[in-house]
Amino acid sequence: MERLTARKPIRPARGYLTALLLLAGACASADEVDILRTLHDAVLRIAPKADSAAAFKAPAGTPLVWVTRSKRNGYYRVIRKDQGPQAWMAEADAKLEHAADDLPEPKVCATALEQCPARGCDAEGTPEAESNELKRRQPKVGVPLTLSFEDFAQLQVQADERIGQGPPEPTAAQRARLHDLHVQHGMVSEGDFVRTVGFIPKGDEGLHVNKAGESVNCLLKKPADNDFHIPLVDAPGNTEFKGIVVEMIPQDRPAQWSIDELKDIQAKGLKVWVEGGLSYDKAHYVNDDPDNPLKDEPDRMSLWEIHPVTKFLVCRQDRCDPQAEDDWMPLGKK
Repeated sequence: MERLTARKPIRPARGYLTALLLLAGACASADEVDILRTLHDAVLRIAPKADSAAAFKAPAGTPLVWVTRSKRNGYYRVIRKDQGPQAWMAEADAKLEHAADDLPEPKVCATALEQCPARGCDAEGTPEAESNELKRRQPKVGVPLTLSFEDFAQLQVQADERIGQGPPEPTAAQRARLHDLHVQHGMVSEGDFVRTVGFIPKGDEGLHVNKAGESVNCLLKKPADNDFHIPLVDAPGNTEFKGIVVEMIPQDRPAQWSIDELKDIQAKGLKVWVEGGLSYDKAHYVNDDPDNPLKDEPDRMSLWEIHPVTKFLVCRQDRCDPQAEDDWMPLGKK
């Protein structure tokens, strides 16, 4: 068990391998994870120390997903399959039942972005293909529902209760459970048209182009062919661990939406207004604990994203009314 090393980030490779397995008629799952099983009744903690508060109890024989093979102070970081939140379990309470294999290096499946289908590199009808399609789907025209950062936190609690976090991508039945969720000013479902206001936090590496390539964009690696990953927080001094992520997709992205413009906004600490489709990035894990960060996972307190972004405005005056669009300016316009 001690010889296990951290796996390569699974998100880009997983969809490609799924497609290969389906085309080959294989029945093995491409979404394997490391599984630990409790040796006896165990109390799991919210932090990797014996005096931390209890998160939940796991009876003897309970299978738990080992989150990115994270271990600290003699504790494993784990999560129940299809239900959050994450927790910490003492090494003495568990044994490794299944170690997942590393996935092969993915390869591009289109020569240009305009040739990349909405399902990306994944086989039609798979959960991965549906996830890719959702990330590109434009929300219905109308008035967006405004979500606060507290709303995003509460949406994570509800998603943990209904489908959990971490790979694999959600099935159609699981996605159906991400409907009619409660927020402060009503109800919302995955795919709905939403907006929020916040700041791009300074001093972190979260603002970037996804140059590694993703299945949704056919694993192409040029900046122009990939999403802009933009962290957002509620207050200028907050770190990404207290925020969410919004994504600008490359398909029909306005020329004035550039990473340099975003970095300028970040450096100046300007407030932004973001609109787009609400999506749940289940294939990742919440990474909200700066004392115990997860390697290769974006720092954020909720896996709910605005993806794709359809409008991005900037406050370039002393104060902008969060309900008055005329106070704000489009990104790239001074």
